[in-house]
Amino acid sequence: MPIFSGEGDAPESPGRGTSGALSLPGDPAARAPAAGEGVSRPRLLGDAWTGWDPSQGVGETLSGVSPLLHLAFHGLLTALFSAAWCVLVWIAAPRLGALGLSPAGTAGLAVLGAFGLIAPALLLCAVVLGVPLPRPLVRPLQRWTFLLWTPTSRLARSFGVSRDRLGHAFLRVANRLVLAGACRGPGEGLLVLAPRCLRPEIMRELRRLADGVGARVAVVAGGEEARAALLGRPPSGVLAIACERDLVAGIREVAARVPVLALPNQRPEGPCRNSEIDLEKAGRMLSRLAGRG
Repeated sequence: MPIFSGEGDAPESPGRGTSGALSLPGDPAARAPAAGEGVSRPRLLGDAWTGWDPSQGVGETLSGVSPLLHLAFHGLLTALFSAAWCVLVWIAAPRLGALGLSPAGTAGLAVLGAFGLIAPALLLCAVVLGVPLPRPLVRPLQRWTFLLWTPTSRLARSFGVSRDRLGHAFLRVANRLVLAGACRGPGEGLLVLAPRCLRPEIMRELRRLADGVGARVAVVAGGEEARAALLGRPPSGVLAIACERDLVAGIREVAARVPVLALPNQRPEGPCRNSEIDLEKAGRMLSRLAGRG
């Protein structure tokens, strides 16, 4: 949902559904108009699924995907960065020696840099395992994790892991970072951003759950509506419901300003059509945002 504009590697052609994400002013993913095209339209919900093959993924259940999947590739990526740093220091060792740095100092520089790259991955593992961290550490850790999402997803795809499976794991990690930070946004009240492709009976139950904690529900059908819902009355917290592709794109932009818990929808009939959510999980998330759980 345009908290939730599409990712940089998502197709930019017109969308055809309603599961999408929030795009904010200055969104770098917004499509520039082609020559002679005029002003580009806002991204629509479901744009990330343009070109999707209906023969793949219908009925796929991702709710059992563990956050450890994202941690594994995030850790592998940081290990590769650490190895590259050590190789770089080794190559530069003669020049560093000429500048007066001893061999022991060069080795220390290599170890210190490698540890600095690996340490955030270790802290992220601690958050996922439920180890409490000082709040000042959580926000920079969140920014670092979001920064590495794109190279992490590319590394995972090279191993045959789909972007949706990794995205689901990433969102579970992101939710734990939000809860570990335990800070409220600048506004008052909670906001539920829901795609209009939810089944009507599920939408009714979602509204009932939202009423129970005093949250307002915004059913958004495009980027402009989502922007207005989020920025018109700034919330203290957001429960965002959409597909993994749109949630990942939106959370990376919005979570720095307001706590956002992501709840991926389930798509038994394919994307943007009669989607479903785990209502029990939605209730728990709203309670956590409201400070009741």
